Amino acid sequence: MDWFSRHKWLTIMGLFIVLSVLFQTGRTFFLPQEHMIRHALHQAVTDRFPKAAKALKNRCGINPFTKTKSFADHFARNRVILVHGLDDPGIIWQDLAPVLLENGYPVLVMSYPNDQAISASTRFFFEQMQQLAQKDPGPVVIVAHSMGGLVARDMLTRPGFDYTNAVSAQKVPAIKRLILVGTPNHGTQMARFRIVTEIRDQVFHLFRPDTHWLHCLLDGTGAAAIDILPGSRFLTKLNLRPLPKETQMHVIAGVINPWTDKGPVTNCLGDGLVSVGSASLQNVPLTRVKGTHFTMIRNVTRDSSRMPPAITVILRLLNNQ
Repeated sequence: MDWFSRHKWLTIMGLFIVLSVLFQTGRTFFLPQEHMIRHALHQAVTDRFPKAAKALKNRCGINPFTKTKSFADHFARNRVILVHGLDDPGIIWQDLAPVLLENGYPVLVMSYPNDQAISASTRFFFEQMQQLAQKDPGPVVIVAHSMGGLVARDMLTRPGFDYTNAVSAQKVPAIKRLILVGTPNHGTQMARFRIVTEIRDQVFHLFRPDTHWLHCLLDGTGAAAIDILPGSRFLTKLNLRPLPKETQMHVIAGVINPWTDKGPVTNCLGDGLVSVGSASLQNVPLTRVKGTHFTMIRNVTRDSSRMPPAITVILRLLNNQ
């Protein structure tokens, strides 16, 4: 028996790793073209299946977290809009939303086709804020996890929207505070390996009776993952804009290093997906909390009694505003 026969699977695994590295390295030179192709494919699928695309859009938007609480009981506090990130079906808020409700905050959840280009999600968010202002133009607070923070920042600072003047004209609600939780403000290389979270997202929707068989394409073809790579065209433009002056901002960054919460190694590791340096923004306060990209804001199991550390920080910020 030759060497290859005895180590067949080891050889196959090695070849797979080499090809993966070569692919990820090579695509770096063609990211703008790949972004355009992905966006065009998403648009083509949307045009080919308009009813399914409309049904998905109707499922998205800004909606109350629960119908068991009446907003009329909570007018004393600002509404809180929760914005999820890439490949998240909404379960990221399973611990935060109930705590906010218990503390008297009306909770709204912004859901959107999170695989599409961030610019498309931003436009959708802005349209939803316009509809929200028609119902109640009162101020809001946004808590955004991961890529959701980029969507919120883009909406607040995109010249085409001119959010400040839109607030003055009462076309959109004023955003008093923006809390970014694990947001890759300067990108993350881990976006290259998002296949695991994509599978989780699609499996979650698979068991919904109203899910179209092409949901994996209708919610986008992964263009958002290109937008959050370090040095992407989207991030370059976004980070050249000044931060919104009318909105107080705060960054919460997770650290997984069990020995210390500071230092170059900890900052580099960050929450496992986003480094502390990537989450940081100049002149914006930052709080480090122990936990991974997900466990700093939610528990792994629903029956856990642990209070995720980011929730404590969010409550303190909201109560002190």
